[in-house]
Amino acid sequence: MFHVIPIFCSGSGKTYTMEGGNGPDRGISFRTIEKVFNLLNYRVIKQDAIVRKMQDSQMNGNMAAEDVQGAFTFSIKVSMLEIYNDAVYDILLKPDKRRKKTALEIKRSKDGRVDVPGLTKEPVTSVKDVIAMLKIGNQNRSTAATEMNEHSSRSHMVLTVEVSSGIVGEDPTKGTLFLVDLAGSERVRKSGVEGANLKEATQINKSLSALGNVMEALDRKASHIPFRDSKLTYLLQDSLGGNSRTMMVVAVCPTSSSVDESIHALNFATRVRRINIGSAKRNVASKNLEETVKHLNNELKSLAKAKKKSEEQLVSLKRDHTRIQDRLKSSSEARAKTDDETRTLSVLKNSNAQMTARWQKEKQLHEEAAAELEATQGASDKLKNKLSHAQRDIVRLTKMIDEKENEQDALKSDLRKAKTASSAANLRARKAQMLQSRTPGAAGKASGIVKPTKRSDVDTEKMKNISPAEAREKVLAMLKAHDPKKVDKIDAIMDRFKGREGFLLVKMESRYEGEGDNNDADKTADASKKRSDMAMARHMERMRSKKKVQS
Repeated sequence: MFHVIPIFCSGSGKTYTMEGGNGPDRGISFRTIEKVFNLLNYRVIKQDAIVRKMQDSQMNGNMAAEDVQGAFTFSIKVSMLEIYNDAVYDILLKPDKRRKKTALEIKRSKDGRVDVPGLTKEPVTSVKDVIAMLKIGNQNRSTAATEMNEHSSRSHMVLTVEVSSGIVGEDPTKGTLFLVDLAGSERVRKSGVEGANLKEATQINKSLSALGNVMEALDRKASHIPFRDSKLTYLLQDSLGGNSRTMMVVAVCPTSSSVDESIHALNFATRVRRINIGSAKRNVASKNLEETVKHLNNELKSLAKAKKKSEEQLVSLKRDHTRIQDRLKSSSEARAKTDDETRTLSVLKNSNAQMTARWQKEKQLHEEAAAELEATQGASDKLKNKLSHAQRDIVRLTKMIDEKENEQDALKSDLRKAKTASSAANLRARKAQMLQSRTPGAAGKASGIVKPTKRSDVDTEKMKNISPAEAREKVLAMLKAHDPKKVDKIDAIMDRFKGREGFLLVKMESRYEGEGDNNDADKTADASKKRSDMAMARHMERMRSKKKVQS
């Protein structure tokens, strides 16, 4: 089973991607079905060559007639439906029947597959027939004009291609190809729809949301997949898991007005890309282990009946053998009497040999049936063990996932607390450093008592009440007056002290106005030189200490 779905936003080119134009601009639907026809026709030609070769070998006496294979045949049926306002409609009906617009139901068939009873299925023999069907379906499909798309699809269109192929005389192989053109998701504010079109947009977004929930459940390997949340996911559930292969095409709008929808679509595609539903393979036996166990139990019952019947036949053959031995004994006693008795004895011997051979054959069949019954019981036990192990693994993995998620939440909470504590500590350190820089002179240091001066009180008021614009003007004025080289860096300085403009203003006043109250430029230069000399002295001291340690 193969499945192609284009998504996402309205007007992004999903329908054109699936259908395309004419000639080399054909879309995915045309190219895919054309590929299917080419592969099947190639298989027909290849099998015909094999059959001719076998027939030649039969004519030459190198092969028996029953070993010659038959020809390869195939048949293809096409159906089209649309899901409009969460209801399923056949769009290959004739116009007079189409007007009635009867909704169809989605049900499970006897073989366990999702099917739509009453859906029109047309047999096709070439790509031209498929193109004609596509034209009919597109004419019957529901469309409308919105502010985002002049020909917006208002329903999800599903093109189903059922292929049955195989060798003549053998059971055919069946496969299904779903080609889906989804209606685009849209925002009502942008599309400008109202009335009936608003209801259509609501149903479209609801079904696409259900598809997203299914993809999320498949990504999480959840035990329950919400296929029944919408008709779209319920119809396509066999194609989104199990023995199937799914390809999803994400179409995005290149316009800047649809950037939010494009980002959402790409994020959705990234999540879907991680989903692994396994490799597609042919359904040879049952769909799951429980059905396999049921099938093996039925075989066990039939083999048990065959065993009982064989035992009854064996008892009957033993009785016949005893009776024949008695007759042989009687005949041997009267062998010398007449020639007729001799001939009778010969007939009885032949009959005894035939009965013995039959008894030996029945005994061998009985032993083979018993061995097959034993092997079947062993296989059934193994499958039951595998099923129980798989269920235990699922429970264990679910618990592990829950524990890991709880640990992750706890670690995130601890990280947030640590960040908050670190920020508070840094803020306290900055406040302490600012207060220490405003301490009084030598007398205060000698006594060990630090008392805030009147100017520090005024500076604290400035730090609280100054606005960013006013602080910028004052800082810029001080830079122009005392340090013109840093005027160009005013933006970087304000960004660095964003939210602490009052602290910046106090710091700048203490640096420039405290040293330059008397407009003495020489004092500023001496102070700068003094700081440079002290830094150099500390650096030289570190270098000398490092050399001592190395020596």
